[in-house]
Amino acid sequence: MSLTSIWQTSSNKETKMEKNVGEKKKILVLVDGSDRSLNTIRYIAGFAPLKGMQMVLFNVFHKIPDYYWDLSNEPMMGGRSTHMASWEAHNRQSIDQFMEKSLAMLRTSGFQPEDVVVKVENRVKGVARDIIAEAARGYTAVVARRRGFTKVPGLLMGSVADKIMVSMGDLPLFFAGVEPITDKLLIAMDNSESAMKAVQFVGDIAAPSGYKVTLLHVIRENEIFSDENFGDNAEGRGVMLNVFENARSILLEKGFKDENVQDKVITGAGSRAGSIARFATEEGFSTIFMGRQGISRIKEFFLGRVSKKVIYAANRHTVCLV
Repeated sequence: MSLTSIWQTSSNKETKMEKNVGEKKKILVLVDGSDRSLNTIRYIAGFAPLKGMQMVLFNVFHKIPDYYWDLSNEPMMGGRSTHMASWEAHNRQSIDQFMEKSLAMLRTSGFQPEDVVVKVENRVKGVARDIIAEAARGYTAVVARRRGFTKVPGLLMGSVADKIMVSMGDLPLFFAGVEPITDKLLIAMDNSESAMKAVQFVGDIAAPSGYKVTLLHVIRENEIFSDENFGDNAEGRGVMLNVFENARSILLEKGFKDENVQDKVITGAGSRAGSIARFATEEGFSTIFMGRQGISRIKEFFLGRVSKKVIYAANRHTVCLV
């Protein structure tokens, strides 16, 4: 299948997709044709809660601007237009091959053909802004990779990924990792509405899958939080007990079994993010869910600290911001 025919298939399926908005949840999967993007596809293929939803594989294609061809006949251009045309054709072929491989992987893992849509669009306003515009079209969540849609080796959370993380609003955002997928989900908890939204989201997508959930609260070393003395006062102890109780009630109501919901408090932590990542590794969690905003309610402040630190610290895990 050529890239042109993939675009035609995408267009046909997109029409059907828009008609089915009320029937199936849609997940926007951001891919750039790289080997790292294949890790995103592998995660989706193995993460059972996403089965039955519609995956939209979305690529912003860097097409050569039309004005460049207007200059192609200028003497100063020499043979550059031929080289640029070859470059664009090579990129088209690469994304074609990537999509074919991705479709095969997802279908082999159990996705139905109608549940995988390919959508390749020419860049309009910029990669980040085009992605943000697409994400506003009725999706349940977005799945991306950490490494910022850049060819620079080792660049974690580049400008595109940063813009997406800050600008998605309330739309859940997965940063896919490479840890082997298990049936254990970790939810990082605090006393915030955002954390409870993470609980709601896990309940909505994962309850039928039989997964196990642990609710984790981390207290730093300068804070006292023990069985005898939560938060150095009875009020602090009661607050987190209520948070755990409410979270458990939500998960049970969504369909989780009581024995599959646990809570855990880590005390004396030097770093909340480091403790979350370490606990996830030691206990075999592949996916970490957490709210975008902490109790400060300041989005930029929270994204600059706990959530972004977890994305760095748990760099092999999938982290979902809700």
